[in-house]
Amino acid sequence: MRFEYPAWIWASVIGATLGIVLLTAWYHKRRRALDLLGSMGMLERLTRIDLPGSPARRGTLIATTLALLGLALAGPQWGAQEVEQQTRALSVVLAVDISESLWAEDVRPNRLERARLEGRRLVTELAGHRIGLVAFAGAAYRMSPLTVDHGAINLYLDALDPTMAGIGGSSLAAAIRESAALLREDGSEGGDRAIIILTDGEGHDDEEEVLAEARAASAAGIHIFAVGVGTERGEPIPLHDRLGGQIGGYKRDADGEVVLSRWSPEPLNRVAAISDGLWLRADEGGASRVVAALEELEYGTGSLTRGVRWTPRFQLFLAAAFLLLTLDWAWAWRWLR
Repeated sequence: MRFEYPAWIWASVIGATLGIVLLTAWYHKRRRALDLLGSMGMLERLTRIDLPGSPARRGTLIATTLALLGLALAGPQWGAQEVEQQTRALSVVLAVDISESLWAEDVRPNRLERARLEGRRLVTELAGHRIGLVAFAGAAYRMSPLTVDHGAINLYLDALDPTMAGIGGSSLAAAIRESAALLREDGSEGGDRAIIILTDGEGHDDEEEVLAEARAASAAGIHIFAVGVGTERGEPIPLHDRLGGQIGGYKRDADGEVVLSRWSPEPLNRVAAISDGLWLRADEGGASRVVAALEELEYGTGSLTRGVRWTPRFQLFLAAAFLLLTLDWAWAWRWLR
């Protein structure tokens, strides 16, 4: 036997005790009022009623009734059964841009931190779904296979920065290709699959190569959603050391000119359109709008969970409490007659 809400057990004890105290106080008040009318023997001969009565019988009934009601609220359960449940979930890969342009500070504190924030929001709002993680710069790197262990995904997100990239630049084609491969190799059955790209949109691939990867993903039933971080104005890229610490100054090109990083909605907009996905900026709803769009997709087979189902028995305690209340009412009605 177990209780679903054990705190109510204390409420049943307190309720029963309070019932006894109040009934006893009422009994003593009634006895003092009868004493003012005359001797108890004379009053009983005139009315032929046991006027003083005893609080013991009714006190026991009321206290027991309150205790039973409290136990019913505690949710008593017994009769356990082993059950299996097949969950329904989406398969989603987060592809996070870790190119050097993410150091730009046109959003505070910088684009990288904003991308991390959007990633953490997505992980939180996609609770129960299977999520994988890919980081990309000039090449794409698998950080995590699809999993429901979202704590691990958050740890990887917090650790991402441009110092992890072995190849500079920003390849959207590689990000889509590696994310789609991760989804295709996954063993889940049925349902839609999705890639969510978190990037400033600045890429160095040929646009036709990016669109070709988007078409291949779409042909495999994969939807691509893109969340852009940054602004359209040019922003210099602060220099950092190999440990990610800012060392002062800004990145310069071969002519010594400061490089200005500008985020671009293209080809992300076309990629999303090709794959029946969605493109938007992080400051236009970001994670929340993506999750709303994902909820319209068809869920696939998730994980198989095994557990124990307990049969609720609160009805027995309610029935017993009702029976005692009926008995108390019957005795009171007889006394009134």
